[in-house]
Amino acid sequence: MRAENKTKIKPQKKTGKRVLKLALALLVILIVFVLFLVPAIVSSGKVRQIILSKINGSIAGKTDFADLSMGWLKGIKVSDFSFNDNAGQISVQVKEIATKPHYGSLLTGNLSFGQTLIDTPNVEINLKDLQEQKTKSPAPKRPAGEGMQPVVLPVKRMELVLNDGNVKVTDPKSGTVELSRINSKLNLQPLGQQTDFDLTMAVAQAGKASEIQVASTITPKQQTGWSLKGTSGDLTVDVKDLDLESLGPILALAGVDIQAEGLVGAHATSQIKDGQIEDLNAGIKGKNLQITGAQLKGDRLQTGNLDISVKLNQEKQAINIDNLQVTSDWVSVAANGVVPTTFKSLGDLLGADSNYNLKGTFNCNLAAVSSQMPKTLGLKEGMQLTSGQLSGNVETSPKAGGQKQVRAYATLSALEGAVEGKKIALSQPVVAEAQISSDKAGINFDKIGVSAPFAKINCAGSTKLVKYSAEADLAKLQAELGQFVNIGQYQMSGVFQEAGQLSVEENRIAASGSGTIKNLRMSSKEGLSASEPLANIDFAVNMDRKKNVVAVDSVIADASLGRFSIKNGVVPLGDEPATPLSLKLSANNVNFEKVRPFAVMFASFPKEMQLVGIADSTISVTSEKKTYKITTDSTKIKGLKLTSPGKKPFEQNEVTLAFDAELNPEQKAINVKTLKLESPQIKITKGQFSQISKDGKTTLQGQADLDYDWSAVSVMAAPFLPEDLTLQGKRKDSVSFISEYPADQSDKLLSNLNAKANVGFEKAGYMGLDFGPTNVNVQVQNGLLNIAPFATTVNEGQFNFAGGADFKQTPSLFKAARPMQIVKDIKVTDATTKKLLKYVNPIFADAVNVNGIANFSCEQLAIPLSAEAKNDTVVIGTISISKLQLQASDLLGQILALAGGSVSGTVLTLHPTKLVLQKGILRYDDMQIDVDNNPINFKGAIGLDKSLDMTVTLPYTTTGRTARTDRETSGARITLPLKGTVDKPQLDTGKLIELQLKGQLEEQLRKGLGDIFK
Repeated sequence: MRAENKTKIKPQKKTGKRVLKLALALLVILIVFVLFLVPAIVSSGKVRQIILSKINGSIAGKTDFADLSMGWLKGIKVSDFSFNDNAGQISVQVKEIATKPHYGSLLTGNLSFGQTLIDTPNVEINLKDLQEQKTKSPAPKRPAGEGMQPVVLPVKRMELVLNDGNVKVTDPKSGTVELSRINSKLNLQPLGQQTDFDLTMAVAQAGKASEIQVASTITPKQQTGWSLKGTSGDLTVDVKDLDLESLGPILALAGVDIQAEGLVGAHATSQIKDGQIEDLNAGIKGKNLQITGAQLKGDRLQTGNLDISVKLNQEKQAINIDNLQVTSDWVSVAANGVVPTTFKSLGDLLGADSNYNLKGTFNCNLAAVSSQMPKTLGLKEGMQLTSGQLSGNVETSPKAGGQKQVRAYATLSALEGAVEGKKIALSQPVVAEAQISSDKAGINFDKIGVSAPFAKINCAGSTKLVKYSAEADLAKLQAELGQFVNIGQYQMSGVFQEAGQLSVEENRIAASGSGTIKNLRMSSKEGLSASEPLANIDFAVNMDRKKNVVAVDSVIADASLGRFSIKNGVVPLGDEPATPLSLKLSANNVNFEKVRPFAVMFASFPKEMQLVGIADSTISVTSEKKTYKITTDSTKIKGLKLTSPGKKPFEQNEVTLAFDAELNPEQKAINVKTLKLESPQIKITKGQFSQISKDGKTTLQGQADLDYDWSAVSVMAAPFLPEDLTLQGKRKDSVSFISEYPADQSDKLLSNLNAKANVGFEKAGYMGLDFGPTNVNVQVQNGLLNIAPFATTVNEGQFNFAGGADFKQTPSLFKAARPMQIVKDIKVTDATTKKLLKYVNPIFADAVNVNGIANFSCEQLAIPLSAEAKNDTVVIGTISISKLQLQASDLLGQILALAGGSVSGTVLTLHPTKLVLQKGILRYDDMQIDVDNNPINFKGAIGLDKSLDMTVTLPYTTTGRTARTDRETSGARITLPLKGTVDKPQLDTGKLIELQLKGQLEEQLRKGLGDIFK
């Protein structure tokens, strides 16, 4: 049995060997398959299509290449590569991309490439619309506190060659620049080994070319990676005759708004050791340089020659400045010495054991600079500086005890010029001086001072505590400095004095002190003035530099016009503060009578209005992110009194105000959540208001419930209402509105307005028209104002109206809705005569005791809503007056006196007359006024500027007869011109005799001819 089993097992061993051999054979075949077939598959057209499909499906453009080939020994090669973005702004063409990767590195993740060639790359960039895209999609900001991290390259080794590259950038404003003949070699080695890099290229524009060469070797440390820290090597840069104007498209591509012209050449060599510049030798020369940009406000900074020379080396923690020279047409700077690499404190420079020293000088020709940059420097328009030097020096010197001292000195001298031919000059130089030393206790500011003809500042102390004093004469400040720069539109006088101290610790700065302003007076060219005899200011604040926040312990200002204070406030600093704002502002015993002159000058308060009252208020200001919340529930005004000339004073024993508002300056958003005003005659409840700007649109909306007495409101609003308008009656009304318009076009607010309100009054008076109880429904829809038809009594007659305005039109016109009889049977008075009728007919110029019944039917009415467009007023209609009686009309008296009559006791009738008011001129062809039965006819034009161009046809004929309405008149009536103005019209009677003789001659001639032809 055992023998049989053995014979059975032996064949199984042979089978296993066969399987093993078969597996090895299959593996060899598979390897051979991979070696021979993978390159063939990768090089196939199918793989090319798959790769292009994947790339083009994930980018905004089209990528293509003619051929992709792979060989284990030859490497990977792509020929005729191209890319074009969908916008037609970027185009890339590459003749060939070839590389020989180390395939084994692909398995480890440490990519390594042998010789890599990019042959004849050609890039074209058209900046049309590209800057707009950048504006719409700004680069994301780096999170606060996130530092720069060392760059980790996925490629460990590469021998890259870029051959005959070309980059062309076209900008619509700057033209086209071409970077041609770009040749570069990069021998990238692993960290810790030397990497070599060199680059040559030509920069060309409009046929002018310059050469740039860069060569460098660097050896980064393995521990620090690809960063400056720990890196050693050398760098050489050569630039030959670079035309700065050719860089315009490159700067535009980078989003830098600078335009430059001129030629620049440079040569620089540098040695870097362990991340520090060990040796630097550089020279830069420029010719005919000009620089301008948005920040220069249209100015052009220019110099015919620029020469910069720098030679320095670094050893440990010291920089040895062998030479630093900067020279141009208008400035020179020179410096040398030894300074520390970092200034942790001035003690590094001034310590007894330090070998540091510094010596430097500078000089600037202000006349030359100001001629190039008047707008940037804020000089007055038309002003020209003829001389002026800004010069100074700084130097370290030894001091007793082995310590050192820094002395710095700067002076502004010989500043002179002319404005419109008038010579101007500073009466004395402006001098700044500083002396700083150190001892065992630390740094001492022995003297820091600024002296000018109009101000003095002095400081002394240490880095821990500095005491200062300052004094300025505001009148001298304006007289001296105001000759050269615009420092405001108001004339100033007064003396400002301040003294205080600054305490500085590692993470804390504290400031405290007090100041006074004596005899402050401000005045304007319009004759307005405001003054404050004495204001005292005390303050104490602390700044936490670590938390970047200012704690306001107290700021108190005491003046004759009131007391203002802030206590226990917190003000965060920086764009993204971690601590919210918190302020509590108090105003006590604010005297409105003394505040009023300042309000007239700076807040457009009506100068003819008097203001009295005492106010007390506490306002809280807090913040959350970038939104500020402003609230008050304790604002009171006692004894408020407003007085306008000729008006009954508006008096309120007490007015209280409460509101809760939010403000976001970045979004230009205002949101008044609640507004409540309480006074005996005016109440605002449920007041809300908001303005939000988002996505290029501003939305303005609000609503309020109002409870008010017109007699109080009209007094308050008197300066903003027509002079003769009076309103009476108590009302409870609601108003709401909303408008959405382009954020940068506030003039479109009304054209997009939607609003509704009910307004009215018990009584109103305007231009001699006394209106009875009136209620008007007002609606605005998409900028279309509509006033619903309404009727009311006026001067014992009737007033009817309906109309609207289209705020989308320019100018906007308030129009009657349709032809209508606006005035029916109203009583004419002296007031209506003086304000209205004298512009209709000259006989009303100085008439008194006027009465009668008037009617006016309007065909067309259009009144511009802006005073500037008053000549666009159009009124077309028919007027008539019956039972008209008047006295003391000089013109009518002149007319009736010609026949020995008088105005007294006569009854006049103004026949229905069509009149047209257009372009500031009222015209009619024939306005007949019957004096009893005697007709007088007026024709011509009356200007709103009170001019007259009229004729009057008298009720007398040239034959001496009197015309009557109840019978035919034989003979021609006398027509005379009017002279004078609307206020004082006069008949031109000088032509009366001439016209009478002419009429008699015509009459005799007519009789003679009649006898001949009988």
